[in-house]
Amino acid sequence: MKLLLTNDDGIHADGLAALERAVSGWGTATVVAPNEPYSGCGHTVNVFRPLSLTEVAPGRLALDGSPADCTRIGATQILPDATWVLSGINEGGNLGIDVYMSGTVAAVREAVLLGKPGIAFSQYHRGIVAIDWAAAEVMARRVLELLAPQPLPPGAYWNVNFPALDDDSAAEPEIVFCPLDTSPHRLEYDCREGSYHYVGSYHDRPRQPGHDIDVCFSGQIAVTKVVLEGGE
Repeated sequence: MKLLLTNDDGIHADGLAALERAVSGWGTATVVAPNEPYSGCGHTVNVFRPLSLTEVAPGRLALDGSPADCTRIGATQILPDATWVLSGINEGGNLGIDVYMSGTVAAVREAVLLGKPGIAFSQYHRGIVAIDWAAAEVMARRVLELLAPQPLPPGAYWNVNFPALDDDSAAEPEIVFCPLDTSPHRLEYDCREGSYHYVGSYHDRPRQPGHDIDVCFSGQIAVTKVVLEGGE
């Protein structure tokens, strides 16, 4: 199995390293990731300037472009026979309508547009304690083993969010298949000296029971099948 890995936190991100470890022995991985963080860039692509690719280690390539650019270059020029495109593990959740703003998710959405199945992985955290990337690696491996045998219909991809884990939690979080929560963020701004500063709280966002935000915030692994308009 040939795997194309990318992210939006950059080639040197801890989450990408955790994903690489998670797929070790599961397939042959090739990394094409941004040379710097591109978080929150959505489905930005660069078509009006050349893109430079630099090998930072065998099988690990850094592109001076967006996550969607990385998928485009990776899936058409570097690894056209990729079996899966995997993106993440993002430092922070990509839940609900975040899928439309996230570079992590855009990378797998671009894969779907190119006819490749994809999975986006994100690690929700509350910003109180450091992320346990070893635990995220274990959760990613569990989810991969579950999702890999399941065929995706054309126009669909998986969006996966790992919960914030308590330090004293010994139990493995349950994997829950759930729908996308399209509740809007609470847009709160503080106007100071003529400038608007966003002060909304990600953790206090609205949520619908049984949907991905609620599932992840409740301590379970949220797995959502996202279907592009016109997909099956």
